[in-house]
Amino acid sequence: MDGLNSERLSPRQLWVAAMAGGLSAGAAAAGRADWRWLLLSAALGVGLGWLLLLRVGRRPLRPVLLWLYRGWGAVLAADALSRAADRVRQASGGGESTVWLLALLALPLVWMGWGKAAAFFRAAEIVWLALLAAGAAILLLGLPRMNWQWALESAGDWRSSLLAGGLVMSTGLFVLPLLHQVEQPPAGDRRGLVWLGGLGLSSAALAALTAGLLSPAVAAELEAPFFAAAGLLGDSARLEGLISALWLLPDLILAGLTARCWGERRWPALASAAALGLSLTGGMEALPQEILPLGCLALAALTAALPPGENK
Repeated sequence: MDGLNSERLSPRQLWVAAMAGGLSAGAAAAGRADWRWLLLSAALGVGLGWLLLLRVGRRPLRPVLLWLYRGWGAVLAADALSRAADRVRQASGGGESTVWLLALLALPLVWMGWGKAAAFFRAAEIVWLALLAAGAAILLLGLPRMNWQWALESAGDWRSSLLAGGLVMSTGLFVLPLLHQVEQPPAGDRRGLVWLGGLGLSSAALAALTAGLLSPAVAAELEAPFFAAAGLLGDSARLEGLISALWLLPDLILAGLTARCWGERRWPALASAAALGLSLTGGMEALPQEILPLGCLALAALTAALPPGENK
């Protein structure tokens, strides 16, 4: 936590934001993806992250590649906002439109985007501590109640599970455009792979827990199976609503992290507004979910193929 009182970014702050934001996609994958394939995608994601860190290092990305990151980041942020708004709407009965919910969710993103990056990443560190406590409580309550036979059943096909895991791990991609702004030894970048691996393991654990509490067959019929499984832990829908509300924080961290790829001087606020506009069109619901991880994979391939710029 040594970066809390400084305006300078540290590698740890960037990777903590990736970990916290990635749990947004991790919770969405739980109940729809098989945890064993998520473990494989975690290993592949860490390996790819290591190669990309060797390739990019602390050098800035080429302008054309950076704009691709910005554009795709806005799409991912819009997906996170749409997912969060739908979850809130369902928790409240499912009657009202999501327009006002989307606007309310985007408001703190625009406000944080108007300020300095250090403030956003300090907030991400605090969010991570809250998620760590919540995750530990969920596991402690859930493990004794799991049906391990259900947990060993297949959940989803291998292709969709790998793609879901790829989307979770792709959160780490959006650290790369920011690494050249960090003034610390590059060894901190390599330690970020531990955070990335932790993200993959945590997502697999959420998927295994959801399958063991609901069964894959039941989970496949539900809109948000992970949060339904959380409701079983307290024998009340109140806990489901509480966990669902808490998980708005990783949704916003994910959207905020992708917005930070737009730079400083109010650009992240514009990125958040662009994500809100995309989500309001309703196009995210029509977009096939396979497109999101495939787009991230294309970004990773282009990052490896295009030489980075020179150090400033």
